[in-house]
Formats: sequence, structure tokens, C-alpha cells
Amino acid sequence: MKSSQKKKSNNTKKTGETESSFQCSFCDRVFQREQTVYTHLCDYKRRWQERGQTANRIGYNAWVSFYKKSNLKKNISYMDFAKSRYYTAFVKFGHYCSDIKAINTSRYVDWLFDNNIKLHEWCSDVNYNKFLIQYLKDEDPFDAVARSVETMIDHAKEIEIQGKDCFRYANKNRIVQMIVNGKISPWILYNCESGIAFLESLDEVQQKYIYDYINPEYWLIKLKRDRGIMNEIKQILKVGGY
Repeated sequence: MKSSQKKKSNNTKKTGETESSFQCSFCDRVFQREQTVYTHLCDYKRRWQERGQTANRIGYNAWVSFYKKSNLKKNISYMDFAKSRYYTAFVKFGHYCSDIKAINTSRYVDWLFDNNIKLHEWCSDVNYNKFLIQYLKDEDPFDAVARSVETMIDHAKEIEIQGKDCFRYANKNRIVQMIVNGKISPWILYNCESGIAFLESLDEVQQKYIYDYINPEYWLIKLKRDRGIMNEIKQILKVGGY
């Protein structure tokens, strides 16, 4: 992107006088006054100015992945994105991921491509939940525990308790929602005393609500298979008072 947003050209009048003109480097529109080109705001210039927003960053990265997977173009820039006919759709996706606080958006984008999900269906709770349920099974166990602990510490500050006591004293429905959102992983629920006690204390409706995210049958087999990691995580959580 050029550092200057103006291009200066000379147009000769019939009288022989020279008049300067100034061009927007985003949309190429020409203006007669320099101040006008600075205050002018076209769609491309606005999109460039919004490039630092979270939704735009997510949308741009998803768009880059789209082009890489499609082998359509190399060395694409943000300005290419701003002028793309897909700009609005990808930024909409960025807003969706930001609003729901999506976990690992790059992995979600890969999942959408791998499952041949059409672009207009990317902002779908149904698709995101399918991805999330699978992601919780496949993600790195220590990343899962770290995210869960961080979530519990943040929530504990809100309700003025210690993070290690969230399963014991926090509102159950709030914790249930964190599980469904993927913020609290089965890796911590099944590997600490307070997590197991929390699950046992839930009513039938709450248990049904989180079932797909903590699938007991699946996790029983998985934890046995990964017994070494499980024991390491159990010890870490035990020392932490969970």
C-alpha cells in the first residue's frame, strides 16, 4: 500500500493555465482540492481504516486461507481483501466468531473447508457446535486445561471467590453454559475432585444439555487410552486445589 493516499496530476485548461488534481489511491476518484481527497471516504478507504478491528482480522485471515486452499492467488494483501467481492461475507464471519467468542478460529475455518460448508452457512450455530464438539475431543490436553483454568479464574474474580472453587460455589447454570461454549473442557471436569462432584450434582436437564460436549462414554475410553497425560493433569489440578 502506498504511504500517500493522493496522486497529483496536471490538467491543462484551454486558456493554457495548469490546474492540479488529487486522486484517491483507494478508489482512484479524482478531486480538484487536496483537502477533499483527505476528507473523502470511499468504501475501500473505510475498509482499510477498519483493518485493525477484530472482526476484520478474523475475516481477512479466513479469506487468505480460502485463497491458499483454492490455489487462486499468492502474495495477497489486505487491500486485495478490501476490494474483494467476498469482503462483506468474510467480515460478517469475523463478527460472528467475535460475538460468540469462538475457540481457535483458524481451526474452525479449516473444519469448514474440510467439510465443504458453503460460505453463506459459516455463521451458523449448528455448524460451530459440530466443530466445537469435535475440537474438544482433539485439542491438546494442556491447552484445554489452561483455557479452562483461565476461564474459571476470570469468573471467580467476578463473583469474588478463588478460581479453584468455581465448581464448588459458582452458579451451576453459568458453569454449564461455559461447558457448552467450550470454555471449560472435559479434561478438567473429569480430572479433579471438584469437577466430578459438580457433574454429579447436576439435574437431569443440565446433564442432558451438556451431554454432547462431555460425552461420558467417549471420555472414559479416551482417558484410559491417554492415562499418562490424565495422571499428569490430575496431579497438577490436585496441587492447585481443584
